[in-house]
Amino acid sequence: MLLETLFNNLTTYKDKTAFVIEEVAYTYEELAKKISGIQQELQKIGVQKNDIIVVHTYNDIETYASILAVWFLGATFVPINPKHPKKRNDLIYNQMHITCVVSSELDCIDSSITFIDTSNSSVSDKKTILVETTATKLMYILFTSGSTGVPKGVPISLGNLEAFIVENRKLFSKTTAASRFLQVYDLTFDASLQSYLLPLYIGASIYTVSPEKIKYLEAYKLMQKHQITFAKISNSIITYLKPFFSSIQLPKLQYCVFGGGEGLDLDLVSIWQQSIPNALIHNVYGPTETTVNTHYYQLPTNSNAIKNHHGIVAIGKPFGTNAAIIIDKKNQEVAPNTIGQLCLSGAQVTKGYWKDKEKNKISFFEKETNGTTTTYYKTGDLAYIDTDGDYLFCGRMDNQVKIQGYRVELTEIEHIAKQFGKASNYVAVSKKNKQGISEIILFCEQLSVDSAQLQKYLKEKLPSYMLPSQIIAVAIFPKNTNGKIDKLSLLKTN
Repeated sequence: MLLETLFNNLTTYKDKTAFVIEEVAYTYEELAKKISGIQQELQKIGVQKNDIIVVHTYNDIETYASILAVWFLGATFVPINPKHPKKRNDLIYNQMHITCVVSSELDCIDSSITFIDTSNSSVSDKKTILVETTATKLMYILFTSGSTGVPKGVPISLGNLEAFIVENRKLFSKTTAASRFLQVYDLTFDASLQSYLLPLYIGASIYTVSPEKIKYLEAYKLMQKHQITFAKISNSIITYLKPFFSSIQLPKLQYCVFGGGEGLDLDLVSIWQQSIPNALIHNVYGPTETTVNTHYYQLPTNSNAIKNHHGIVAIGKPFGTNAAIIIDKKNQEVAPNTIGQLCLSGAQVTKGYWKDKEKNKISFFEKETNGTTTTYYKTGDLAYIDTDGDYLFCGRMDNQVKIQGYRVELTEIEHIAKQFGKASNYVAVSKKNKQGISEIILFCEQLSVDSAQLQKYLKEKLPSYMLPSQIIAVAIFPKNTNGKIDKLSLLKTN
């Protein structure tokens, strides 16, 4: 159903704009011709159903056409950003048997891998081909950060992705073929799928943010200039836009969706609401292993009614077939309002990591309820469910640390620091000192006040064991390949 709809839309909406990339518009018909040309190149080298095809990701029409060309041939798409560290990309290559690499730039130097240069592929008038597939067919494999330093492959099937898209169509029912979607994410990050796959599914238009420009400024410019109606963005984008809130007005925006692995800041989004007066604001949650996101929370217009935990907006309820439980260390469910590990099940959950049985044993478990056995994925995230059935995110399990025998949530320290202000962002981390004792370090992005003043403020709000031993100012927080704050890199600055 998903692939058939995407395929048919190339004809149904042939005269409509599919993508606007670097201010150049491409119709669905032009996209279809690109897809057909790339498919012919893939067929020349004998690409077959279920082959694994790497697509080097760039902000161009050839990259998006390549993804669709691979899918329509029944093959599996693996996105790799050539600008990411070569060592990391090599680790990904080494885990797979790759049929070929597809790229719009001459960036493949490994002569042992078949390389297709899509910048030279002819724009074909031949019809695009759609190969029949089943729900178990792998659509893509995304590689996320691994605790061992080796990226983990997360395979997502057609059934997983269809379940996600169908439910998104219901959640965002106001979207139509006339909608205009913003796409800000790197294509190696699964948050991007919602920004380009959902609009292609309904025949809408996609406006991409150039990675070569300042992301938050470019995102705002596109939203304003093109009257974007659907924007999925991260907390960090509005963090950087905060100084301009008073002059930002986006009345055409219908949906503002927050996701991408960052907690949504309550105080920040409460002010942002005033800049998007006609938009429904959703906070969504979900790891890569569960196909983009599984939970959503629609924020009430009254900011005082927004549910939150230490200033992090609630992630709400599971949608569609998704189900969630909160467990303790023995995999037993805990009572409502009790913090534990969030675990997920449903049609969107992957069957397991790519060729990693040991990791699967750790991350997945089965639970029997009323005679039915269900497989759950352990997210590694802390949360609790309130009496209304809403889930509240409490940070990563490794964000809950013991200091002087006390259990401390690092997000609580960040929340108090944000109330002080004077910085774009705050991140608290735990690190052992030379004596082997755990202590807290608070990093501040764009700090504009003496750290002594901040420390004084924190002393008035926090018990002594929660006070940072150091406060370190950083001009701009480093980001990892998924666009999240890289805490390991931050610690190296200390």
